[in-house]
Amino acid sequence: MTPVRAYLPRLHSFAVKLALAALIFAVVPVLLYERFSVAEDQRNALMLRLVQEQGRLAGEAVFPLLDQFSPRNAGALNQAVKRLAEDGLSIKVLFRPPTTTGSGNFLLVASAPETSPQEGRAAMDRLASTGVLTHLNASCEGKAPLALRLPLGSDTDEGGDLLTYLTPHATANGCWVVLAAQPTGTLAGQAIGRPYWQAPEVQVAAAIYLVMAVLILSIFTDAWRNLRRFRDVARAMVQGRDETSFATSIHVPELAEVAWEFDAMVATLRRSEALLRQAAEENAHALKAPLAVISQSMEPLRRAVPPDNVRGQRALEVIIQSIERLDGLVSTARRIDEIIAGLIERPRRRLDLSALMGRLGGGYVRLAAGRSITLSLRLASGLVVAGDGDMVEIIAENLLDNALDFAPPGSMVTMELKSEAGQAQLRVTDHGPGVAEGELDRIFHRHLSRRPDSQGTTTEHYGLGLWIVRRNAEAMGGRAWASRNPAGGLTVTVSLPLAP
Repeated sequence: MTPVRAYLPRLHSFAVKLALAALIFAVVPVLLYERFSVAEDQRNALMLRLVQEQGRLAGEAVFPLLDQFSPRNAGALNQAVKRLAEDGLSIKVLFRPPTTTGSGNFLLVASAPETSPQEGRAAMDRLASTGVLTHLNASCEGKAPLALRLPLGSDTDEGGDLLTYLTPHATANGCWVVLAAQPTGTLAGQAIGRPYWQAPEVQVAAAIYLVMAVLILSIFTDAWRNLRRFRDVARAMVQGRDETSFATSIHVPELAEVAWEFDAMVATLRRSEALLRQAAEENAHALKAPLAVISQSMEPLRRAVPPDNVRGQRALEVIIQSIERLDGLVSTARRIDEIIAGLIERPRRRLDLSALMGRLGGGYVRLAAGRSITLSLRLASGLVVAGDGDMVEIIAENLLDNALDFAPPGSMVTMELKSEAGQAQLRVTDHGPGVAEGELDRIFHRHLSRRPDSQGTTTEHYGLGLWIVRRNAEAMGGRAWASRNPAGGLTVTVSLPLAP
């Protein structure tokens, strides 16, 4: 068996598929998070550059007015700032005279959206409290970065954090600074600085994914758990606990009909077992009664036929032999029906096969010695199977009886028990006449046993030994087969699955 084929049954396992599904649902968010993080960084960089360019252009647009600023053209500066702020940009133009220094000496000259004097002073106080004016001093000296994200307070007109762009412009009259801010309520303000997983659409998608993962995993889990309940109920039925039922153990409505069908099938099998036993009893009684009458009627006939009547005496012997044969056939048929009925439902329990074979083999050692045959026991210890003790005993007894019947005096019969590939293998070997290669499988059929008699001729028997061996082994999940020995004789092997 190739390694791939060896793992195929595991890949079809429900537990393996459930584990793989859980792994996929766990790995996919991690992969998406990494890709989204990269995309978010790229998006933030792009939006930041867009806002920077917007602020830079706004600053450069008012620079000519700042070079020619005077109280007379202050209105033109206000109109230009208002036009630049129509796209949602917040612009403030600040001025510091050349004779003053410090963050508190900036004056608010123009603002859009437009503010009253009181609001302007409050805005300057907020700028001072957030440290923006400190950056403005550095901007006039050409030392400040062009873009800053500074919190201006939740009570500002802009409504919270602003992405601020500082454009310094020095003139002979003093230092001008154009402060361009992007309110967080706008698209750019929303996009920059906020983690992507805080976006409503991402949160909705994550919630849908989580619900889908839980739903699919719950479907797999429910199906897997109910299949295990099927297994537990079947195991309990095999062990003879009649209070169990498939229908009462299943909680998935779609599997309820399947459970009812299983219960009906089990009930049908039990009725079939009872009917088989009843039919075996009735048929045996119906056939044995006439045979007993015929057998009793033969006594007057034997006395009536003279001893010198050879043909009459021969006819009586043939009739008596036929009656005995019919009686044996009736008993055999009854035994077959009872065996078949017993195979329909047989409890399986943990059985110490090593200990059982040791006790059984010890008794057969003495029996073999009485026939001048040596019985060698090679039994591994600690082998436990799931089965019925009576069925296993019948298997071992039939194997040993069969081997001792064919083994010649002075020979050896070996009974070996070992573990191989998760199976307990019981092997009985004799050194008798053996079986032809083409008959190795047929010897497990009914009524095909041939045994040599004391005169060297062959007498046909209606043996059931090896047929019962195979039927019992298969009923416990195992199998039985025969093979020829290179040194002569026959080996019959029975393989039974080891208990968990």
